[in-house]
Parts: sequence; C-alpha cells; structure tokens
Amino acid sequence: MTQSERLLHRIAGHITNSGYRYLAHAVDLARELSPYPFRRLTTTLYPLVADRFAVSHETVTRSIARAVQDIWLNGDRDVLEEIAGRQLAGKPSPGEVIYFLATYLNDRNGITS
Repeated sequence: MTQSERLLHRIAGHITNSGYRYLAHAVDLARELSPYPFRRLTTTLYPLVADRFAVSHETVTRSIARAVQDIWLNGDRDVLEEIAGRQLAGKPSPGEVIYFLATYLNDRNGITS
C-alpha cells in the first residue's frame, strides 16, 4: 500500500469507492510534478491517471469528484483539516484535495517542490 493510499484510508468515508484508487494515483503523480499543475488537472494529470487504469479522463474526473464528495460527507474531517493545515469552511475541490495530500506527504518526507 502506498503512502497516498494509507493517507486516504485515514480520511475516507467509503474506501471501496473506485475513485479512491484514481485519487491515490493522482496524488502520487502530483508529488512528482513541479510545479503543481493547478489549472491543468484535466489536461495534464487526469489523462495520465486514465492511461494507467485504461479508462477515459472523464471517468477519472467524475470518480475523483465523487471520492472527494465522499470524504467531505462521510470521512474524517478533522484529519482532512490537519492535512490541509487549516479549518475548511466548505468542501474543497478535487484539485485542492490532491494538492493538500501531495504537499502533506512531501512535507512529511522532506521533499520540497
């Protein structure tokens, strides 16, 4: 199990949702990218995830959004806010969740981007 998957297990609502494996892979890829592709998730990051799992990038986009919704509604919000480094007033976007998870893991491993 990767660090991303372990971290998602801490915050997930229903971890068997297929979007979580796409989300974990997106986090792993985002950790390697410098700078983080803030405005290019659907053109840069999601197609790479889609290729890895042999699905369309639309499937990845929709599944990751559902996983983020599941985290927000059913997951451990306290741990999510710890990862984000701040209190969250509303549901974060999928891109924000990927960014929070990637930077949290990189910071814990002493990796700077």
